Amino acid sequence: MAYLKRLNRLQFEAATHGTGPLLILAGAGSGKTSVLTARIAHLVLKRGVEPSSVLAVTFTNKAAGEIRERLEDLIGEKVKELTVGTFHTLGLKILREEAKAGTFPVPTIYDEEEQTLLVRLVMSELSIDDKELPFKSVVYEINLAKNDNLSPEEFARRADDAFARSIAPIYERYQKKLQSLNAIDFGDLICRPIRMFTAYPEMLARYQERFKYILVDEYQDTNQSQYALTSLLSSGSGNLCVVGDPDQAIYGWRGADIKNILRFQEDFPQTKVIKLEQNYRSTKNILSASNSVIKNNSERIEKALWTQTTEGEPVVYEECLNEYQEARFVVNRVRAAMSKEPALKFKDFTVLYRTNTQSRPFEELFFEEEIPYNIIGGFRFFDRREIKDTLSYLKALANPEDSLNFLRIINVPPRGIGKSSLEKVHSTAERHNLTLFQAFKKTVADGVFQRGSVPDFIRLFESLQREIAKESLHEFTSRILHLTGYMEFWEKKKTEDAEERLKNLEGLVAAIRNYEQNHPGATIKDYLNLVALMSDSDGYDGKANRVTLMSIHAAKGLEFPFVFIAGMEEGIFPHKRSMDEDGVEEERRLCYVAMTRAKRQLFLLSAKNRSAGKETSVQFKSRFIDEIDPAFLRRNDVPPAGTAQDHIETIRKLLGK
Repeated sequence: MAYLKRLNRLQFEAATHGTGPLLILAGAGSGKTSVLTARIAHLVLKRGVEPSSVLAVTFTNKAAGEIRERLEDLIGEKVKELTVGTFHTLGLKILREEAKAGTFPVPTIYDEEEQTLLVRLVMSELSIDDKELPFKSVVYEINLAKNDNLSPEEFARRADDAFARSIAPIYERYQKKLQSLNAIDFGDLICRPIRMFTAYPEMLARYQERFKYILVDEYQDTNQSQYALTSLLSSGSGNLCVVGDPDQAIYGWRGADIKNILRFQEDFPQTKVIKLEQNYRSTKNILSASNSVIKNNSERIEKALWTQTTEGEPVVYEECLNEYQEARFVVNRVRAAMSKEPALKFKDFTVLYRTNTQSRPFEELFFEEEIPYNIIGGFRFFDRREIKDTLSYLKALANPEDSLNFLRIINVPPRGIGKSSLEKVHSTAERHNLTLFQAFKKTVADGVFQRGSVPDFIRLFESLQREIAKESLHEFTSRILHLTGYMEFWEKKKTEDAEERLKNLEGLVAAIRNYEQNHPGATIKDYLNLVALMSDSDGYDGKANRVTLMSIHAAKGLEFPFVFIAGMEEGIFPHKRSMDEDGVEEERRLCYVAMTRAKRQLFLLSAKNRSAGKETSVQFKSRFIDEIDPAFLRRNDVPPAGTAQDHIETIRKLLGK
């Protein structure tokens, strides 16, 4: 049992806990992943629990992958029998298994862009002006409703103001549209299994019998839908182990409910509570500074985090003249540290910020200084136009009912199908209750389109549909790109942008080939679902030797020797939209998360002046700076020294010259 010998007393107690509910309050850097994996290994190796009876739920694919890798070292091939994944992959797994059983077909997962397009379509059909009711607000409210496990009918019943009542008919029609398209959004990945389990108790009983030991990571970030799904699955055995830290609850803005962890003992009587308070990550100064900030929150469970590591350097606070000097400070510190310690690498440094728009000055200066960097949470590969177009082809071919994606590709590349032609087809679809593809087929058969691009495309589309399973997915994708003329469309442009898009398309085919090699027998829908469930943090590659630029939310679960937190200013951090009491408490938790990413040295940066477009505003340092105990902070509230040229360049940028 070597996996237990590496644990401290409280970690050991958590890993070897028997049956019944268990709450592990794991402070930042307290080794929670080690405890989770040790507990699973102990259940399988010592207690004789079948690996297939264990369900471990995480919040990111990266965390799930890390747990699998560690468990492979501990339990070997048995790891393949475990169910380890995010809430969304768990929901998809349940839906796929029930689809195979003939309950219903596997739906297409709509990403954020597709969800937004569908909402806009619904609002257009209901003659609701986007200027009066912004579609982004509608999407946000629908997502919050699903996070709270509210159906359209339940949402309508609870609507107690004009705004909510205006959302209700849109939500109802949107949900019906999804069903007609055989599609689901991310919220449905959780809500649909809950509704299935509620409607079919015998189905729930099967999963309860199967998953006898359930472990949930980052429990403080669960919403009401995730809480309901977890409660349903664990109510059979009662063996629910949750790991979390109320001080790191940072997703209230998207529906997470911190009360799920705060009231866990009330909801699950006879809960065993174990606090993991020893930090193995940060120096004493970093940890003490972080603790002095988070203690100002009232909605928390008291912990006394401590560490046996060195005192380390004090946390450094630097007030810069503007965002460009802020970036210059980072460059200078990175250069100085690497000069002093040649063994350091660029990947040892990260810049964290509250909003993604803050990355621009760092990108500019890193490029000028030839410092390699990687942005997490920016424009993803799978969000690029040419990749989205190709995936829409695959989605439309895999699900003929998916009129939304069929509409996207009908004129891509341009086929001369004008607005009047589309209106005729839409009219046919509504009149005869047909999908868009069926409506196009009917109009062609009726002689509306006798020759030209429309009949040609419909024939090609039907031909491709018949050949979906006749060759490998990457070969099929390549054939789509050539037969539809999409590759030729970009080749004819002969621009740098077009060349880049062609390389991206080749990269997509290569990525699909690699996926097939690692997942024999995988289908188009398997691959499309994988892409749909990717998150920003999945783009982080800890092996790449680059400085990482990322939002604080994306940094959750990561750690770096050197951390720079930029934009420590009122209105930025805490954010101007979070100035009520609950909002500031969550922002403070976010600050605590950011600070505790640092292992060796932590730098907090603010700017006296900050530009937004042509406007430059005077800034004031964040309240969180003053909450840090001065004993652990070295502060410099004046602009950093620089060369004359630095100041000239700064003034030029401020003046927009």
